[in-house]
Amino acid sequence: MTSSDGGRRGLQITLGVLSAIPLASGLGGALLGPASLPGNTGPLAPDVENEYRYTHAVYAAVAPLIWSAIPRVERSGALVQGVSGALFVGGLVHLLAWQKAGKPQPALVAGAALELLGTPVLVAWQRRVAARS
Repeated sequence: MTSSDGGRRGLQITLGVLSAIPLASGLGGALLGPASLPGNTGPLAPDVENEYRYTHAVYAAVAPLIWSAIPRVERSGALVQGVSGALFVGGLVHLLAWQKAGKPQPALVAGAALELLGTPVLVAWQRRVAARS
């Protein structure tokens, strides 16, 4: 995605599109609880339900953070790195849960892949855009 702007516009678009994932997943999980998961077979313990909803509300908060980086993405390295780092750690936790409890549903596997593979690419891309600006 090289262009005359050093890939800046492509990065802005990519961040805007990708921000829909934590927003939709976060809001769904926060508002619907574990019922938002395909194949959920019934109620969970109140503590698990509470933590699930809280964690998803925090996940939804990622989208506005990403949006705040978009207008000046070349100057938003710390924010992009911080959000990406938090998502990357979340991907590692997904792997740990997979190891402890078994393979999750495909949507969660795809999410973990994006967290573990996509976030380093975004950080590298942002650094490249910053260096070229």
